[in-house]
Amino acid sequence: MDRRIGTTVAGARRAGLALILSAGGLLALAACGGDGDAVSEAVARPGGPPGFGGAPGGMMGRATPISARVVESGDLEVTLRSSTNLRAREEVDVVPRQAGVISRIQVEEGARVAEGQILAYLDDAEWRLQADQSEARAQAARDAVERARSLQTLDLISEQEVERLASEARIAEAELGLARLRVENAEIRAPIAGTVTHRYIERGQQVNTTNPSFRLADLDRLEAQLAVPERESSRVVVGQIARIILQEGSAPVAEGRVERIRPVVDAGSGTVQVTVTVASRAGQVPLRPGQFVNVDLVTETLADRITLPRTSVLVDGAAPRVFVVQEGVAVEREVTLGYSRGDRVEIRTGLTPGDTVVIVGQDNLRPDAPVRMMELDGAPVAAPAAPPAGPEAGSGSGAFPGGMEGREGRPGGAGTGQGERPSGGPPSGETPAEGDGR
Repeated sequence: MDRRIGTTVAGARRAGLALILSAGGLLALAACGGDGDAVSEAVARPGGPPGFGGAPGGMMGRATPISARVVESGDLEVTLRSSTNLRAREEVDVVPRQAGVISRIQVEEGARVAEGQILAYLDDAEWRLQADQSEARAQAARDAVERARSLQTLDLISEQEVERLASEARIAEAELGLARLRVENAEIRAPIAGTVTHRYIERGQQVNTTNPSFRLADLDRLEAQLAVPERESSRVVVGQIARIILQEGSAPVAEGRVERIRPVVDAGSGTVQVTVTVASRAGQVPLRPGQFVNVDLVTETLADRITLPRTSVLVDGAAPRVFVVQEGVAVEREVTLGYSRGDRVEIRTGLTPGDTVVIVGQDNLRPDAPVRMMELDGAPVAAPAAPPAGPEAGSGSGAFPGGMEGREGRPGGAGTGQGERPSGGPPSGETPAEGDGR
């Protein structure tokens, strides 16, 4: 038993000595100017040089996950952006034509009305009585004229008297017309067709001819009054397309046209007023007066232009550049920028249609760095299958020189724990123990 234990200890010492000699040989080879590349490759392996144990294989650069897009050319719209609040094309305050007391209200806010429709009534009892009185006076004046003309034929009345009576009859007719007009003006009517947006009066309220009773607006036709800088006003012409955008970065919700351009420059702001008309229901989202919008005036359309998301272009102090994927690595290219629109920018030089450009993950890249494609043109990319394990793949046991393996990571012979010698006889300098005939 003592001899067997001694044999096991001696085997362990021999294995440790082999490790030290192997490492020393590698270091000596590097120091003597030997194959430095081979040594570096051996040292760089996760498992060390062959025989050091651990995972086999050389260390590869870790691939960076990215999303990319294939470059395509298309039409580029050059736009001029401005912001404003929409307003109704027609909007009026309805004021009573005469002072009085509101007796009835016919419409409420939100009601659509036609031109000439009655909105409210004033108390007209007194005016109707006055109209009746005026009508009676006018009738009496007409009768007096008829009698005078009959007497004139008999030479019983002078021509001057007949003319005086006729003049009084005309005055009575005018007074009757005024009385009837007061009765008519007791009706507050809509001057335009539209929607009641405000009601300022209540039943029984005293109103006058200076304060409005209602506000009406044509909500079907809207307009946007834009303040365009003087230096840019030459790019705007009547009839150009204008796209209405509610939120920054979102798609247009409606489309209008430039209707008129003010021919003078505002001296205070240095801008020219441009009026754009748009239908309130031109798009899927209804628009309303007072709504804040962004308006893109399309001043020019360029054909066959390449555009990319702004975020895909790196402009950190150096020349603008992008990363193009070629054979699994990121290749850096300098580009020249042109017009920008929203979150996209024109690429004038540096790219051609068909190039695959990194649009997500480019901030973590370096030239010629390996990449792993996660998305291409917005569609997920399937991960490649893992390669099969190589012949050097370990099973958890450390590899040692001479093909010896140590079970449970311990150096030794065949790993049986009994210190068995490898085949080929005892090592040099060792003699079998006497009496060990097994």
